[in-house]
Amino acid sequence: MRVYQEVLPNSCLLILTDSDGWAGLAPLARALRWALRQPQRRVWVDCSSLANLNTHALFLLRQGADRLRQRGGCLVLCHPPASLSELQPEGPPGYQVAASLLDAEQV
Repeated sequence: MRVYQEVLPNSCLLILTDSDGWAGLAPLARALRWALRQPQRRVWVDCSSLANLNTHALFLLRQGADRLRQRGGCLVLCHPPASLSELQPEGPPGYQVAASLLDAEQV
């Protein structure tokens, strides 16, 4: 997985993409730590360039969402891959889901 980071006026944007090499989830973990250090309290995670999202990635996203919620913020998963509906994490996911980045603004 490769992660691109961008600071927007009211949020941080993380764009997740598939990569040719195996990088594991370290790029996602680093990007979430970076986003949590930013003054913005909203993090948008764009999955439109990602083929699937595994349970380990969802676990990291849930942890990030929990930390953001403790700070009065939220994490919004945008353009969720089809595999998201197949994965059933225990308990509420902690993050919100939006069909697009435009919809994320409304969350």
